[in-house]
Amino acid sequence: MGKSNSNSKKGFSRRKFLARTGTGLVGTLALLYFGRSLIRREISGFVAEMEFATDIDNFDTNMWFEVNADNTITLKSPKVEMGQGIFTGFAMLAAEELDITLENIKVVHASSLNGIISNTGVSNSTSSLYVIIREIAATLRETLKLAASKLWGVNITTIATKDGVITSGTKSITYAELAKQTTEWIAAELPTLRPASAFKYVGKEQKRFDLLDKVLAKPIYGIDVDLPEMVYGAVLYSPYFNGKIKSIDFSKAQKSAGVLSVVEEKEWVGIVANSRYAAETALSSVKVTWDYIPNYSTNDTEKAISVGNGTEVNIQKTGDIDKIIGEEIVAEFRTPIGFHAGMEPSIVVADYKKDKLTLYASVQNLTFMQSSVSEALGIDTDKIDIIPTYLGGGFGRRAFKHNAVEAAKLSKVVGKPVQLLYTRKQEFQNGYVRPNTQHILKGKLSKNGQILSMQHDLATGPMAFMAMPAAEPLLGADFIVAGHGSRITYDVPNINTTIWQNSLPFETSMWRGVGMFANTFAIETFMDILAHKANIDPLKFRLNHCGDTAQLKRREKLLELLAEKSGWFNPKPTDIGRGIAVCDDHKTISAAVVEVKIEEGYIKVKRVVQAIDPGKVINPEGIRQQVEGATMMAISASLYEKGTIEDSQFVETNFHSYKVAKLSDTPEIEVLIYEGTDKPYGVGESPISPIAPAIANAVFDLTDIRLLSLPLQQVFEKGNAENKIDA
Repeated sequence: MGKSNSNSKKGFSRRKFLARTGTGLVGTLALLYFGRSLIRREISGFVAEMEFATDIDNFDTNMWFEVNADNTITLKSPKVEMGQGIFTGFAMLAAEELDITLENIKVVHASSLNGIISNTGVSNSTSSLYVIIREIAATLRETLKLAASKLWGVNITTIATKDGVITSGTKSITYAELAKQTTEWIAAELPTLRPASAFKYVGKEQKRFDLLDKVLAKPIYGIDVDLPEMVYGAVLYSPYFNGKIKSIDFSKAQKSAGVLSVVEEKEWVGIVANSRYAAETALSSVKVTWDYIPNYSTNDTEKAISVGNGTEVNIQKTGDIDKIIGEEIVAEFRTPIGFHAGMEPSIVVADYKKDKLTLYASVQNLTFMQSSVSEALGIDTDKIDIIPTYLGGGFGRRAFKHNAVEAAKLSKVVGKPVQLLYTRKQEFQNGYVRPNTQHILKGKLSKNGQILSMQHDLATGPMAFMAMPAAEPLLGADFIVAGHGSRITYDVPNINTTIWQNSLPFETSMWRGVGMFANTFAIETFMDILAHKANIDPLKFRLNHCGDTAQLKRREKLLELLAEKSGWFNPKPTDIGRGIAVCDDHKTISAAVVEVKIEEGYIKVKRVVQAIDPGKVINPEGIRQQVEGATMMAISASLYEKGTIEDSQFVETNFHSYKVAKLSDTPEIEVLIYEGTDKPYGVGESPISPIAPAIANAVFDLTDIRLLSLPLQQVFEKGNAENKIDA
């Protein structure tokens, strides 16, 4: 667009931004920390319902958009594209206000020093930027009109825009021609945004922008970065939890062919060589003994993560469960450690030159990477430029722990760009995992089958404090992430929910759907148990507990749609089991009906009907793709995935030992989209959560066997007696 006029009016007010986003979460928690039990319950309710705002505070249109010579407009995306189709959605939002065809919008990643960056996660990319992108695009449009009115000496009210062309009477000029002729810009005031009724693109099917390029292998992923004089790094980490180097001999590695340097740190040793093969070959010759605490096992994690151990925090209390008289139904659930098991391992290319560092990375959280490298190398953050690549999946794995510090240090030593790739084994052994959980649920029913009281005790390890250590003493337990979804959201008069959090000797953090996956499995399987105890159809039982709040009314409508479209009340073959589950994830509602068969001792998911109410729909095709992907990831995690520990290290080191779903596990999948509000909410995480309980409930429907632990296939094969309960 040319240079901005520093004396020009700003199109956005700081006051308006603060009103939109509110205070930061940690700040909110600090303000509320003047009493523990009651305030923590209040915070828990607030977090469960809150809409995660963006962390963006810069609305300079030049930092967001560029007008190109071919009359296309480039949007520099603050969020990274990791398969969720966000580039397509953002282009649709921008095109609505820019008066330019969708084909003429280009979307690229913003870098940390050339654009606006915002951490990608918690399914808030669209919801947090739905208004902001439109506002900035509208401001750019009006700024172009101001420049045209000055160029032509006409009143701005006579100027119109369409398809990238500005007109006034017989005068016309393209956006690109105007940008070329304009040297001084006056930023327009924020105009009124167009109503949804005037949208051309939003709400309509759009194919992904990046589909053809990906088929043709054009997009740049981390592994594709290739810089002049680039060399390769390999790093040896401890395979043991909290292992430290006790003794080391890398004399043979120093003499290995192609090796440029060996770097020893307190917790790792790195090799830089002319090729990856040379670096890994040299690294294999390093002899290390590790200092660690031995003999820690999976059994130890289950003992640590048990109700009654660790810090106790009550996060939900309504009525008085102790005063309810009647038979108490009790069930215990467990979920195991879960790996991310992404197809693309973490990768960084670091280029350290003088006092500036450039990082090319497959990363979700650019600010965390920037700050951690800054602290480790003593470089100011304004000298660190992170250029995101496309991500081969994120799922929370790329939010925090990465190899950027190691790559930067190796590059600094050799004075050349260094590519550093986690091996598959390192992804499993040296990343972070979803913690195992235990759930004890209790409930009492009235004579007519209404739930009188419900209690949920959850034991877990932390997931969020890696990112937010300041919040740990305030919260006591992580109900933001690990505890997300643990609250009872049905209309029940007496509720009590408590989290027991204990520490683990390995790092745990975000995993797609975070705590929702484990918590929904426990709560929705228990709802099925209560429904059968009450002798009421499981779907009707859920409808009977929807209540009158706006959110529960949305749930009720979604369940009714699902019942109709899935054929829930239709007869089914005797060899088919049918189960249902539903969840709320920050105002997005997902529900699933699953049909299963038992074939040669294996649980086979034959059909899945997923219904989702994400609020305002931007791109229906994108939503369907997200839901289908989440469904398959959930089938994999529900049936097969389990991390185990022996001698203080993870046993699983690759897909040969960590079973995941295959193409042959793919069922018929139907996606139902219901637009329950006029505001968009997240799509990426909520559809993963109903699948495990729906499968478990379907197995019970078919076999009368209750599966109360994951992975379901392993538990089913064992045929444990404890899986058979009176419900």
